[in-house]
Amino acid sequence: MFRFRWSGTTLKTPWKTYDAKVRRISDLKDVLLDEPEEDGDAYYMFRGVHRPEDEGKFQEQKVRYDITVIQPGTIGREYVKTLGHYHPEAGYGLSYPEVYEVLRGEALFLLQTRDASDFIAVKAGAGDVVIMLPNYGHVTVNVGSEPLIMANLVSSEFSSEYKPVKKKHGFAWYYTTEGWVKNNHYDAHPEIREFRPMRFPSDIYTFFVERPKFFEWLNKPWKVSWSEVGLQ
Repeated sequence: MFRFRWSGTTLKTPWKTYDAKVRRISDLKDVLLDEPEEDGDAYYMFRGVHRPEDEGKFQEQKVRYDITVIQPGTIGREYVKTLGHYHPEAGYGLSYPEVYEVLRGEALFLLQTRDASDFIAVKAGAGDVVIMLPNYGHVTVNVGSEPLIMANLVSSEFSSEYKPVKKKHGFAWYYTTEGWVKNNHYDAHPEIREFRPMRFPSDIYTFFVERPKFFEWLNKPWKVSWSEVGLQ
C-alpha cells in the first residue's frame, strides 16, 4: 500500500494530487429518510488512484482503484451514507461485482437485489474486505465517529446506475440512530441478513499489483462460483 494524505477535496500521494468528485447532502435528497435541515459535503470520491509504474497492470485488466471518504455524523435520523447504485450486466446474467476495503473507520455495507427480494448487511472495520456481489446494488454507511476511508477495485468498463435507487427513495431498509427503519416506498421488506467481512493476505492494492490476473472476475464474474465467495 502506498502513503497518501487526505484533506477535504484533495488526496495527496507521493506522485500526484487527486481532486475529488464531491457528493453533497443535497445530492442525496432523493434517497434519504428525513428531509435534510442543511447542506454540506457528504463524501468524496477519488477515482483512478495508482502509482505510475502500476498503470499498465490496471489498464491491461481494465480495473480501477478508487478511494472514498465519507464524513461522520447524521442526516436527520440516518448516518451519512452514499447515494447507492446498481451495476449493469457483465454477461451471462451477472452484473459487475466490486471489492471494498476499509482503510480507516467503521462501515456498514448494504447490498440489495434489484427486486428487493434479498437484503444483506455487513459491518466492517479497518483491514476488512467486503465483496459487492453480482446482481446486488450497494450503499455504504459511515456508522463511526470519524471519517470513513475506504478503497475499492472495480471494472473500468461500465457506468453505475443510480436511477433505480432514487426511484424507490433508497433501499428497502434505512439504518438510523434508532436502528433499522422500513422504507415505505417498498411493498415488502426482505429479512435483513447479516454477514461477516473477509480478509485478504494483504491490502487490496498490493494484492492486485502482485496478482492482477486473480481479479479477472471483476470483468468476468461468471469465472467464479459465487456461492463459495465473499460473505459468510
